[in-house]
Amino acid sequence: MDLIGVCGGEFDATYGVMRHLNCLQDQNRLTRRRALEAIRNEFFSRDTNSVAPDRGVVEAIIRPLLRVFSDPVEKCRELAIRTVSEMLELTQEPYSFLQFVIPTLVQRLAQPEITEPSEELRLQLIELTRSTIDRCNIHVAPYLNDLVLS
Repeated sequence: MDLIGVCGGEFDATYGVMRHLNCLQDQNRLTRRRALEAIRNEFFSRDTNSVAPDRGVVEAIIRPLLRVFSDPVEKCRELAIRTVSEMLELTQEPYSFLQFVIPTLVQRLAQPEITEPSEELRLQLIELTRSTIDRCNIHVAPYLNDLVLS
């Protein structure tokens, strides 16, 4: 039996997204943007759009996506923020990713100097923060001090 038969659609989804993750570190801005668009297409345009994404897939791609929040290209940052926001909205247990999401949000929003130059993206980051707090409720408690500072 092949790997796809054993893992089912989970392997297909993981492989489809994973092959684009390496491109997120490419020097070429167009390559990074295309990789983000491909990840979004693989992740959100499946027939299972309303079904919660597999935790393993989210776990594999959330850190590379959060690194793109610091990309020099605004469009790449925008795509990454939107992808993470929508991914966390669909995830059944978004609190399991707080350890990665909150420090990134604090890094982008709670510095003495403005880290995110785009007002629109700062607004999206604040909306992501708000929706994360709303969905995770009590699980946000360990990060409360960091969030208050932001």
